[in-house]
Amino acid sequence: MPDCAVIWDYDGTLVDSRHRNLSVNRSIIEGLTGRSWKDFEALHSVEDYDAAVARCTNWRDFYQREFGLREDMLETAGRMWTRCHLTDETPVVPFSGVLETLQALAHLPHGIVSQNSRQIIEATLDPLGLGDRFEHVIGYEQVAPGRQKPAPDGLLECLERMTALGPGAAFYVGDHPTDAMCVAQARREMISRGLEIRVWSIAVLYGGESVDGWPEAPDFLARTPEEIIEIVGREAHCQQPVRGVESAPHDLEEMA
Repeated sequence: MPDCAVIWDYDGTLVDSRHRNLSVNRSIIEGLTGRSWKDFEALHSVEDYDAAVARCTNWRDFYQREFGLREDMLETAGRMWTRCHLTDETPVVPFSGVLETLQALAHLPHGIVSQNSRQIIEATLDPLGLGDRFEHVIGYEQVAPGRQKPAPDGLLECLERMTALGPGAAFYVGDHPTDAMCVAQARREMISRGLEIRVWSIAVLYGGESVDGWPEAPDFLARTPEEIIEIVGREAHCQQPVRGVESAPHDLEEMA
């Protein structure tokens, strides 16, 4: 059983999938509503799409709030999402520095917990040569409806598979407020169960964004993927610490 693990969000953390996600959502919304995607501000541009995603809690909230989809339409949207993604050829690429970070932390087990589809994640990572880097991938299909992030179910499931929830340390790396909220809920759940595994959130802000206004403050900030190496090494003693990182819980306000 490993004493340290790293779990990643997918979209906006490992890969830049915004352009494909926008393309796929345009197809889904036109198919479900019979209206042009141009009728919806969230689909006008990548910037508008980013802003809409940022103000929503999860994908179900996104579809209901931005497009007015009824509850009974959400599962149809989920099925269309996977089908459209697997046929859309818009490029998806890892963020600069991600491949080097995964290589530097290759001695640790890695997993993915995402609101995207596991089938999509695996189909995208395999051609990039990353399919074998992750021991477990938890997508939206592996989580009960209504229990997507910020509920901790997916993260707890991945942690149990990877660590058996034994003593040790784990990090969840994500780019959205929901990711930090998920870690906070998972931590409360594990404390209530008397588990000794420590779980920390790392917020990745590759574009220089701020965590001001996040409902739950992340434990650490990483402006680049390389900073994740240093945070993990320093805080969990999973490897020899590397000097140069300024992120720590008590430095959060200064860094933000």
